[in-house]
Amino acid sequence: MSYLKLNPIIKKFIIVVFLYGLTSSSFNGFFGIYVVELGHPESLVGTVLALRRFAVALFTFFIAFIAGKIGHKRTLMLGLATVGLSSIAIVLVEDITLIMAMAMVFGFGHAAMLTVESHFLYHQAGEEERVHAFSLTFATRNAAFMTGSLVTGLLADYFATYMGAGVMSLRYSLLIISLMSLIALFPLALLKPKTQKKAKPLSAKEFRGFFTKMNVSYLFYTGLIGLGAGLVVPFFGVYLKYMLDTTDSIVGLILSFAQLGTVVGGLSVPMIGKRIGSYKTIVLTQILSIPLLIAIGFPQGLLVVAVAFFLRSSLMNMGQPLIRNISMDIVSEKHRPLMASMRAMINSLTRAAGIFFGGALMEGYTYNTPYIFTILLYLLGTVVFYRLFRSRFLGAKEAAAGEFSS
Repeated sequence: MSYLKLNPIIKKFIIVVFLYGLTSSSFNGFFGIYVVELGHPESLVGTVLALRRFAVALFTFFIAFIAGKIGHKRTLMLGLATVGLSSIAIVLVEDITLIMAMAMVFGFGHAAMLTVESHFLYHQAGEEERVHAFSLTFATRNAAFMTGSLVTGLLADYFATYMGAGVMSLRYSLLIISLMSLIALFPLALLKPKTQKKAKPLSAKEFRGFFTKMNVSYLFYTGLIGLGAGLVVPFFGVYLKYMLDTTDSIVGLILSFAQLGTVVGGLSVPMIGKRIGSYKTIVLTQILSIPLLIAIGFPQGLLVVAVAFFLRSSLMNMGQPLIRNISMDIVSEKHRPLMASMRAMINSLTRAAGIFFGGALMEGYTYNTPYIFTILLYLLGTVVFYRLFRSRFLGAKEAAAGEFSS
């Protein structure tokens, strides 16, 4: 199996993923800076970003219900349209209440993308294609993150030469990148996915049956990693700009450079997983990312931070295609929509909590403080994952391509 042999539906969907990723990356990296430039403190940045994530958790099950009624493709189109329009609206207003409201609307669109994408990919890819499909999608998204971060930073500096650095230059940059999600509607509208059987609503007994020790432990692991990521990841742009006192283009360059390693790592996941085992890949890459978090949180210069961002992003995210595939594989067919919704909800709730506390810690203490808690949470999460899948981690027959097929 190779990436070139993936079916046409997956290949065309990659275009959609890339265009949506441009908007997502731009707001992940620069919206926090935009709010600070409006004159608001870091704690308020945390509140706004947390509201966006909280909205994802709030709407997850509603999105799953909608997807069951109108199908995955139409749900994805709804998500793209909502993200595109709300991301334009959020930078056209300066009133903080309206910004918060638009952040919630943005979260609704993001929830549609997060909740439906894994399930869509799992069913559109053939049995032997799935790991490659998840890996290519992951790598494409990170290529978009790389491109979006770089372009947004360059656009901000370009506009700054005409209107001065600050709110206006960032506003125009974010507006341009917001259009990418709306453009993504066109290739998605032309997509003709395989027909799927409509999922029957789960009975009360089937719903309770989802909450096995395995599933609950997996969701607990998801929550730990989400909480740790929320403390620092959404503030990377703010951290780089104000902690290292640099320009928007340098911020974009470092964030873009960090994503480059993730792209390479994502594409190499099937080969690495097959060679050393998928579970070992996840555990080892997460453990190896810890020293790099220390290097970022307690910086020794711009070059060291840039290299640490590159390696940390590569390692911590390399196992994500495998982790997403695991979430679909450890449950039965009838429970897959519920697992996708639960995973998105738990991840979003814990990230929202992490973002809220991360902003407060940065304002109340130092920009370095959240990194201490993230390191501890990542270590704990990795231990939970290892204990959960210890038998498979130690097993001799865990080739990634075959292990996840069902």
